[in-house]
Amino acid sequence: MPQDKTLVHQYAKLLENTRNLILTGAPGTGKTYLAKQIAEEMGCTPDEIGFVQFHSSYDYTDFVEGLRPVQDESGSGQIGFERKDGVFKEFCARALQNLVDSGKSVDVLQHERSINEIIADFLDGAIEKKTQFETITKNIFFVDSFNDKKIFVSIPQNEKVKNLQIQIDDILELISNHVQLNNGKAVSEYFKRKWRTQHDSYIFSLTKKIQESMENTGNNQTTAVKKIQLKKFVFIIDEINRGEVAKIFGELFYSIDPGYRVTAGDLEAMKAGKKGIVAIRTQYANLELTGNEFDRALGASDYGHFFVPENVYIIGTMNDIDRSVESMDFAFRRRFAWAEVKASDTEDMLDKLNEFRPDLAEVAKNRMKRLNKAISETQDFGPAYHIGASYFLKLNQYGGNFEQLWDYHIKGILEEYVRGNPRKEEVMTKFKSAYSDGTTE
Repeated sequence: MPQDKTLVHQYAKLLENTRNLILTGAPGTGKTYLAKQIAEEMGCTPDEIGFVQFHSSYDYTDFVEGLRPVQDESGSGQIGFERKDGVFKEFCARALQNLVDSGKSVDVLQHERSINEIIADFLDGAIEKKTQFETITKNIFFVDSFNDKKIFVSIPQNEKVKNLQIQIDDILELISNHVQLNNGKAVSEYFKRKWRTQHDSYIFSLTKKIQESMENTGNNQTTAVKKIQLKKFVFIIDEINRGEVAKIFGELFYSIDPGYRVTAGDLEAMKAGKKGIVAIRTQYANLELTGNEFDRALGASDYGHFFVPENVYIIGTMNDIDRSVESMDFAFRRRFAWAEVKASDTEDMLDKLNEFRPDLAEVAKNRMKRLNKAISETQDFGPAYHIGASYFLKLNQYGGNFEQLWDYHIKGILEEYVRGNPRKEEVMTKFKSAYSDGTTE
C-alpha cells in the first residue's frame, strides 16, 4: 500500500482546495488505492466514501437518476417503471443531510430524534396490526413498510393507483413544527406546493393519527443526541475516462463546478428569499411528485432540483494513454485539478511482498526501476508508460517467480505499447533485458 504520507497529504490539500481532482498515471500505480487514502486523510470513514467504476455501458440513469423496471405488487406479473436516484445523487443526498443537520442545535436534534422514534414506533404498530387508515374522502389505505426516508402505503380500493410512497420528512416537519391541519390542502399550502398532489391527503391522515397517538402517550425524549459535526464526503470515480462523461454527467457539468457548490449559508439565504436558487432540475424532474431532499433544503415549491453540497468532493482516476477509452472535453477537464501519479510515487506498495519473502520487495523495486528507466529512455515513450507496483504485487501468486510475472502480465501490456512500432522486437528485447538483469542495450 502507498506509504508516502507526504504525497497523500499533498493531494488531500489539493482536493480540499479544488473540490475535484483527477489522478492520472501509468498502469498499476495504485491510483484507486491512493484515492481512498486521500479520502481517509480528509477524515472520511467508509460511510462518507462513495465509489463507482465507469465503463462503456454506464450512463446518466446509473449515475444521476432514471427509470427502473418494477413488478406490479398486485401479483398480475406486469412490469412497470419508476424513477430511481442514481449512485451520485444518493451520495449527495447523504452529504446534504449531514450539512443540514450540522447546523442544528442539540435541542432541535433531540426533538427530531424523539419524533422520528415516535413515528417509527407508530408505523411498526400499524404494520403489525394491519391498521386500516382512511382519507377525508374515505379512501382506505394501509402501511405496508417504511425506511428512513419513505413510507410505502397500499390503497386496495383505488383502481388507478394501488401504491404510494410518502416522504417521512414531510410528516416529521409537520409534527415538529406543531402544524395544525384540517385537510390535505393545508399540507400543500404549508409546503408552498404549486400543485396539490394525491400524496397530501395521505400525509394529512397519517400525520393526524400520529399526533393523536402522541397526545395519548406523551412525547418522551429517551435517546440522547450529540451535536453533529460537518463531515467531508468523497466520491471516487475509478476509470473515469472509460465512460462517456458528457452523457453520464448531463446537466451536472454545472453542479460539479467548484464555484457552484451550495453552502449552508446559501440554503438559509434561499429559504429567506434573499438569494435565487442555484440548482439545476434533473432530466426526470417531472416525475418528482412529493419533493426530494434538495427541494426541501431549498424551500422550493416545485420539484426535481439537484445541487452538489459544499461538503462533497470528487476524485477520478484514469490512465490517459489507454487507446480504448473516451477522450475528455475541455469543459469537463477545466472543472478538475489534475495530478500525475508516477510509478515511483507508490513503489512502497511493494513492501507488502516482504510478508511473503523477506527480500522480495527490494528485488521487485529494483526490477521495476530498471524496466521503467528503459521505457523512459526509449523513443516515443515516457513516464506515462511505466509499469506500476500493482503488477509486481502479483509475485506472491507465482511464488516470487519473476519470469512467470513477465510471461503472464508484464509482457502483454508492453507488447500493447509497441503494437505497430517497426522496431517492436528490438524494443521488447531491450525491455526484457532491463527487467531481467538491468542491461538496456
